[in-house]
Formats: sequence, C-alpha cells, structure tokens
Amino acid sequence: MISLPVVEASQVGGARRRALHEAESLGMPSDLQDRLAIIVTEIATNLLRHAREGEVVLVPERRGPHLGMTVIGMDLGPGITAVETAFEDGYTTAGEGGRGIGGGLGAIRRLSDEFDFHTDQGGTTVLAKVASGAAPSSPDAVTAEGLIVPKPGFDAGGDAFAVRHETDATLVLLLDVLGHGATAAEEATRGAAAFEECSGDSLDEAHREVCRALEGGRGAASLIVRIPSEGGVLTGIGLGNVRGEIVSPDGSRRGIPCAPGIVGATQKHPRQTEHEWPQGATLVMSTDGLRNADRTGESPALFSRRPLAIAATLYKRRRRGTDDCGIVVARGAA
Repeated sequence: MISLPVVEASQVGGARRRALHEAESLGMPSDLQDRLAIIVTEIATNLLRHAREGEVVLVPERRGPHLGMTVIGMDLGPGITAVETAFEDGYTTAGEGGRGIGGGLGAIRRLSDEFDFHTDQGGTTVLAKVASGAAPSSPDAVTAEGLIVPKPGFDAGGDAFAVRHETDATLVLLLDVLGHGATAAEEATRGAAAFEECSGDSLDEAHREVCRALEGGRGAASLIVRIPSEGGVLTGIGLGNVRGEIVSPDGSRRGIPCAPGIVGATQKHPRQTEHEWPQGATLVMSTDGLRNADRTGESPALFSRRPLAIAATLYKRRRRGTDDCGIVVARGAA
C-alpha cells in the first residue's frame, strides 16, 4: 500500500503518475487506466483545494484473473455538510479563488467499480476502486479489510495482516514486527504466510505457527481473533501491544486484551479470551502506529461504512506518524 501526501499542486500530478505506474505494473487494461487517472486526479484536486492534510493511499490488488486498484482520499476536515447536493454534477461551493467542497464526487462515483464515502466534521474519506475480472467471492459472512502503511520515509515496514475463512468462522491476524524497512517487512510476511498456511480454526495452533516462523528474529506483537460466522462468541489470543476493540451496533465498546510478551521469543503460551460478538458488530484491530481511540471524534455513522473505509478513516485520524501503521476492520452479518 502506497501513501502519497497531497498538500501542494505538484503532488496532484505525482499521485496520478504513481497510480498509473502501479496499474501498468499490474497489467491493467488501458481503459481501466484511463478511468483510474481521472479518479486520482479528481480526488487529489479536491484534497488540495478544499481540505487539510490531504493524503491518497493506493492499494494495488492481483488475485488470479482479478486486477484492481483502490484509491483512498483522506483529509482532516472541514468535511462536507450538503452531501447529497455535493454529488450533483457541477455542484460547488466555490467562491472567489475557486475554493469549494464537493467538486468531482459524482464523476468519481460513476467511474468506479466500487465506491464508498464518509464525511463528518473531522474530515472526509473517499474510496474508489477500478477492477477487471471477477473478484474471488468470500465464503464467509464476515468481511475483513485493512490498511498497512509504512513509517514515513520507508517503502516497507513490519506490520502485516492476514485473513482466513473457515467453515464456521473467520480468523484474522494483525502482526507488528519490531523495527522498520525491508528486513522487518520480510519477517512480517513470513509470519503472515505461516498463519495463512494453517488449516482449521484453532487459535492456539495459529499462534504457535506464527511464533515458530518468527523464532530467532526481531520479535513481534500479534493478535489473532476467531470471528463466528453468526453472532456468538469471538475469541482472541495475543502477545504485545496490538489492540483489539469490539464496537457493538448500539455503540458500546469492549477491548480485547493481549498478554505481555514477544512473539518468537516468549516461551509461555498466552491464554485465549472470549468476548460477546453481537450480530452486526464491528471489530477494530490496530498496531501502536495508531493512537488510542479519540471517541469524541468518531461519528456513529462511520461504522455503517464498508470495513476498508472505516479503516482508512481511523488510520488518518489516529496515525502517530512516527511508526509503521496497521489497522484491520471486520464486520459480521447484520
């Protein structure tokens, strides 16, 4: 995943060129590249003209015949008040100097194969995806999506996540290897691969395999959860400072604790914990690259969006900027 700041005019073209470079590397057809170029330009231009601390994140995706690029535009305000009007063609609140809010949103939505949007006084998140080929369908009632963004100044980092769908449950891993850069990324990839290669829905076995894969390395923190396909009991197992929080449909929140220790070094096996998992609940998992929740700034409407839009919004608003950043959001069926 590629993070690009958009705070000055030259960065609009830079974001478009980087998106097209990544799309060409994927082998994306030219018609999709044309749509992608317009989407990135519209998102970045809106960020530059109308928002504070704009940022574009690119998420390239290749799964079998499926090629896709998700473009996420995020900012820290002021937000859009007239949302429905903002999507009308030609709408702008621009006054003298051409500044306004909402330009290009309707075009972005029409050009996208997938689209989501959230805005409140804390800022706006726009998610647009172009894709070719059928995306693999999820066999489970749980949807889990996330963002991994390296520490500023690095092309790779030690955070990673992985998702496994089993018959009656979905297992999710979020891993934070100590350090930054390519070596940390290699270890994180190895730990995630060990998790993905496990079979069955045993948290203890998944945790052991991740520990074995990381023995002798830098050490890591991790949290693994098992989410039932229907409402019931969510179980978790973790070491270190990866955080988990369950947000219920009524807005109540409950944390998922991790035991002290280091994955790959601590010999004592942590105990599993159990937590109520109501129908329609949302799970948020994050590494220490994000601050703890500032709940006064989170609109309840945010948790009705798709998991990746939620993850992107929380990433933007909570990111410390001094570490790798990993966040995963999962939601069960309503």
